[in-house]
Amino acid sequence: MIRETISSILNVEIYAIIGFFIFFTFFIFVSIQAFRMKKDEVEQISNMPLEDSVDGKQHGAK
Repeated sequence: MIRETISSILNVEIYAIIGFFIFFTFFIFVSIQAFRMKKDEVEQISNMPLEDSVDGKQHGAK
């Protein structure tokens, strides 16, 4: 049933091609942004899960 429904849609293959190009464009964009990041920004982001403070204040500290 699904095969007949999909085959009855006119130019159904264009949707797969468009989806591929959207994914590929987004992947290339994210990769370029990652390679262009500065080292100090990468280090700051990589240390975020290890930090226990927000704006220099300790969580739970009074």
